[in-house]
Amino acid sequence: MRVIKLPQAEFFDWVEPLDSCWERANGLFSPAAALSTSIPSLLMWQDEFAYALVTKGPAFFLVAHYDKYVYLPLPPKPFNAETLQTAFEYMRKVNGPGPGISRIEGMTGVENKKTEAWGFPIRPTLTEYLYDRSRVAGLHGDSYRAKRAEINYLVKEHSVVLRPYREKDLKACGDLFELWKNQRLPAFKGAMGEKMLLASQKAHFRALHEGADWGMDAWVLVLENRLAAYSVGAPLSPGVYGVYLEVTDLTVKGLSAYIFASICRQMESFAFVNAGDAEGLPRLAESKEHWHPARRQQLFAIDPRE
Repeated sequence: MRVIKLPQAEFFDWVEPLDSCWERANGLFSPAAALSTSIPSLLMWQDEFAYALVTKGPAFFLVAHYDKYVYLPLPPKPFNAETLQTAFEYMRKVNGPGPGISRIEGMTGVENKKTEAWGFPIRPTLTEYLYDRSRVAGLHGDSYRAKRAEINYLVKEHSVVLRPYREKDLKACGDLFELWKNQRLPAFKGAMGEKMLLASQKAHFRALHEGADWGMDAWVLVLENRLAAYSVGAPLSPGVYGVYLEVTDLTVKGLSAYIFASICRQMESFAFVNAGDAEGLPRLAESKEHWHPARRQQLFAIDPRE
């Protein structure tokens, strides 16, 4: 179990590292309103952030700690003016006054008017892409002509096997990540995308190595006995399945289309698939648009009262 030295921990009645109480946290904060607000999404990034589930009185808070700062990646439970004020009182003790660092993320917009009426400013953050699962699974119509062509080319030129991830695949997945990272880096030089890409390696490792314990599914795609793609997903709610990771050899045409459409075919009980946000990268946003999202879910952050 990790030991978290949470700043000003005495402010709370109870503090527990997220990885030792994730089932309790999952019960409190599920169903996840978005992919980035799900408990597995946080657990993946434990090497960049230290997460703790804390209580003060009857309220629960999820706190993220990095460097000497803290913020809330999810709104508190229950969600009301008092719990928001408590959260910002704690963040002010650690971060000092003013907006920017102190914030509560993971808002979906449902409570925006109420939050602003309480005097807390709201601002947009991420946009996540949700797809009609049955449409992507079937790939019918002119909208998916290009994707059908990519998949047809792949299966014509290669022997393709998509199967569940096994523990012994970890090294091959790590080698593939290195290849994929080096293929993507030239487009990100000096940009925020470069920093995020380099930081994501440990998150991928955690998802593959520990994700099954958190309720995540993982698949690998093998071409002629070579592991050429992997993907990791998990249910977000009874109607939405989330795809957290997708890594492919970018030199092989059709891999991404094949693995995403195949996962959508397997997840028959879900109406939608959430493929996450575009990480502020125009090329990734363009790629997500090519799959014709059913909706784009805007997320928001709450800033402290001025």
